[in-house]
Amino acid sequence: MFSEYREVFLEELGEQLQLMDDEILKLEQEGDSLRVIQSLFRAAHTLKGSSAAMGFEEMKQLTHEMEHLLDQVRSNKLEVTGPLIDLLFQSLDYLKQLKNDIERNDKSMTDISDCVEKLQTFTDMRKPATGSGPTMYSAPKPVLNLDTRLKVQEAQDHGLDVYWIGVQVSAECVIKGARAYVIHSNLTDNGEVFLTAPELEKMDEHMDGPFYITFLYAGNRSSQEMQALVADLTDVVDVKAAPLEIEETVLVTPSSAAQERIVHDEAAQTGKSKSQTIRVSVERLEHLMNLVGELVIDQTRIQQVERTQRRRISDDSVNELGQISDHLSRIIGDLQESVMKARMLPIEQLFNRFPRMIRDLSRDLGKEIDLVMEGKDTELDRTLIEEIADPLIHLIRNAVDHGIEMPEKREQSGKNRKGTLRIQAAHEDNQVVIYVEEDGAGIDPAKMRRSAVEKGIILAEEAEQLSDREAIDLIFRPGFSTAQAVSDISGRGVGMDIVRSHIEKLNGLIDIETKLGEGTCFKIKLPLTLAIIIGLLVKLQDQTFIIPMSNIAEIVRVTTGDIQTVRGQSVIVLRNQVIPVAWMHDSFHIRKMEKKKNIPLVIVGSAEKRLALAVDELIGNQEIVIKSLGSYIGKVDCIAGATILGDGKVALILEVSGIINKMGGN
Repeated sequence: MFSEYREVFLEELGEQLQLMDDEILKLEQEGDSLRVIQSLFRAAHTLKGSSAAMGFEEMKQLTHEMEHLLDQVRSNKLEVTGPLIDLLFQSLDYLKQLKNDIERNDKSMTDISDCVEKLQTFTDMRKPATGSGPTMYSAPKPVLNLDTRLKVQEAQDHGLDVYWIGVQVSAECVIKGARAYVIHSNLTDNGEVFLTAPELEKMDEHMDGPFYITFLYAGNRSSQEMQALVADLTDVVDVKAAPLEIEETVLVTPSSAAQERIVHDEAAQTGKSKSQTIRVSVERLEHLMNLVGELVIDQTRIQQVERTQRRRISDDSVNELGQISDHLSRIIGDLQESVMKARMLPIEQLFNRFPRMIRDLSRDLGKEIDLVMEGKDTELDRTLIEEIADPLIHLIRNAVDHGIEMPEKREQSGKNRKGTLRIQAAHEDNQVVIYVEEDGAGIDPAKMRRSAVEKGIILAEEAEQLSDREAIDLIFRPGFSTAQAVSDISGRGVGMDIVRSHIEKLNGLIDIETKLGEGTCFKIKLPLTLAIIIGLLVKLQDQTFIIPMSNIAEIVRVTTGDIQTVRGQSVIVLRNQVIPVAWMHDSFHIRKMEKKKNIPLVIVGSAEKRLALAVDELIGNQEIVIKSLGSYIGKVDCIAGATILGDGKVALILEVSGIINKMGGN
């Protein structure tokens, strides 16, 4: 039972930490925003309660101190400053480390004493109290009931600021109730009033001396604006505003009994519960996807049987079998799409990591960078989101460190001193395309050639023969770098080859476009899912192999005369680019077909790592369910898995990145 609660706790913890990351960034950008401060306070309070319930004492202590600090900020006792933002980020980093400790079941939790001490010290640096502070009058201030608390919570969730407004009305005011209605009307014209104390209907017209009235207000306008608005009204002596106290703003969840009563009442009125979502474990989705995969395989076999029978006989039973097969195909297709959608997550979950990272990197490097993120709602298989995170982070670090220039240098070049880093995701056909683009210095082909020769990656004669495009593609060679100094941000520049290898193992492609002085753009293409892919069926003699379509750049047919030999390696020249030819027969010890004039070549890979795979026959495209080779066979070079074809035979799925790397080694 504890393990089940632990999984739910960790999932919600991750969501709250990401929320805090986003809100601290907003607080830094927007300044003293009561809405953002309230949101951060609620997140800290929620984590304090849940971590205490789970027995994670360190997290409870740290979030308690963060909650106390944020309460001082929203009570206007602490100002939002750079050091305060830095401390909040540091506290958040400690919380993330504690989360890692919990995930690893690490008994020795991270030492938080230093961070706790800093939070306590900062909290003690409160602004001295002054007579002009937001101290409320002694007007009756009611305790918020459950209904009002829920209204306040909803308003805050919609980004509204909620605070008390205390108004002192002159003793000379003759019609006090009417004056209170005027004040109330002015407030409701600019927002919403949840409570008035005393109630307008019960106000005593005959009370002597000045009187005080308190409003619980929610709106988009700041407390200073509303104070000024009310202060201009006749008979108003003074106006003060103050945020809700801690016990008043803990509005996240009502008691269990109250919550059940609310849901029950609403269900009784509408005939159904409002909850439209449930949590499903990843393991269940994986199992469901495997079952759908089995259905796809059987459906392919049924179609094969139907085609075979149609060639042999022609009667109503075969036609009926064809109709059933078509209907079954549509149902399985819909089922497959539904299961795939259940596995999909918006790439926003990955993109949300980047604003904080860019903030820290730009500060460390002394650069000014605007981050633009587009297509955050683009959906991708959750497995791919996890797998693509590290390559994307590496590309972004390189873009910030090596791509975008220092502000002074940008101004000298006639550019805006602020660089722009654009990260974009979009769907194209059955793939997801991710762009990482910056408006920096661009890549100099001449510099690439010199660096490659100096590092012994290529010979000087080879460098001279490279086109600008081929020179730029050298960035993907192992050990290549043009950086003149080692950087803590992106190291020695080593790693672009690893980035590409990782992407290719995901059946993806990476390409680069650059213009000297204007910037560089990396383009990554990925399949929507790794479970079911579109593959090209090819034949070597009587054996069928499958090449993932996402790895294929193009297909050409050549004659034996078009294939040349250079230093013992078969090559072709395609649009002035020399591409090595890999005879797949040799790789799998299959005899070549003799006297074959026309040879199909499947061009795979990207950039300078392109390869032409020579096969005997192209069969066509087909939806493929990837099956593991299992523990008995284990990992096989150049093979990504296997699948069952419509005729019941097994076909191997080629791992293109493995074939390219093997050719590179030879």
